Amino acid sequence: MNSRNNYPLYVKWMDTVPWIMARTERFPKNLRYSLAQKIDNTCLEILELIVQAIYSQAKRDILQRINLKLDVLRALLQMAFKLQRLSESQYEYISRELLESGKMVGGWLKSA
Repeated sequence: MNSRNNYPLYVKWMDTVPWIMARTERFPKNLRYSLAQKIDNTCLEILELIVQAIYSQAKRDILQRINLKLDVLRALLQMAFKLQRLSESQYEYISRELLESGKMVGGWLKSA
């Protein structure tokens, strides 16, 4: 049985999700049940897919779905930035984290 902590993407995502959720919980009420909830749900869907990929024999399809979800999350966070819910430094930080996560998925895809 594989330990999830042996997977760098899992470890990274377990650090990234709380950071994102700490920002979305501060969104105003008019965005909390739309944009914030969508961002949070997408983060959790990615986490779920990462766990599925760890245990699955057919990793390629799951990893491609993670890539798609990361792209959706990038767009949602860009919208949050445009709506001034993320500062420029927060947006730059999370963009780098998502880029690094995407590279990890790409590396995992190559080895799958």
